Amino acid sequence: MAAHSRSIRGYTLIEMLVVLAIVGILSVVGVVMIGNRQAGAVRSLLDEIEGGLANAHKAAVATGRDVTIVSWGTWTAGAPLVMAHGDSTLDVVDPTTIQTVAQGLLVGTQPAATLVNGQTVAVAFHFTPSDAIHARARIAVQDSTEWDQTKAALPSGAMNQEITTVSPFKADETMLGLPADVNSFCRTALNRVVISGTNKRFNSTFIFRVVGTTSAGPLPGGPMGLIVVLA
Repeated sequence: MAAHSRSIRGYTLIEMLVVLAIVGILSVVGVVMIGNRQAGAVRSLLDEIEGGLANAHKAAVATGRDVTIVSWGTWTAGAPLVMAHGDSTLDVVDPTTIQTVAQGLLVGTQPAATLVNGQTVAVAFHFTPSDAIHARARIAVQDSTEWDQTKAALPSGAMNQEITTVSPFKADETMLGLPADVNSFCRTALNRVVISGTNKRFNSTFIFRVVGTTSAGPLPGGPMGLIVVLA
């Protein structure tokens, strides 16, 4: 009987406090994880962009021909941002040819009639509204205020470190001035850069700026990331 009574007794005060403590720890971890989602999304988006650039560079190395990378659009479902690359012989005839083929690929249209003599086009990146990463981080296109919004101070006064105080962007260092808006590769209108098939280098310097965001927009004091491609 004694054993039976012990098996049906309720929780002691100590046991309840232990349970409440565990719930409290899980709650704190949950908040931290939610706060870090934007930072993880920024890192993932930077990796995605870097992968697209690397694939375009590999195409130039593999074929020995110039490769053009193009980008256009915004971080909206109505005019989604796209980055694509293709044989530069397409670009010589019409700068919009790569764009047109890439748009077709996104909706499943085969470009066989457009591409000849081994020409290729590939979509390196495109904004997808339903993507969890793209909902928490975005590319700040040229002439947007999103990069500056993320640099804005929090109500507490805390703010992100100014990039001109970070190597190699400090005064008298190699990349001083490169993170400027004018160097942004992603723009609303079609923009292009070429990778030489001869020396395997980009023909101009450009940047990608990535910021953490929510449905309300960029987060002041939130995570920021930058890719700099040197000519």
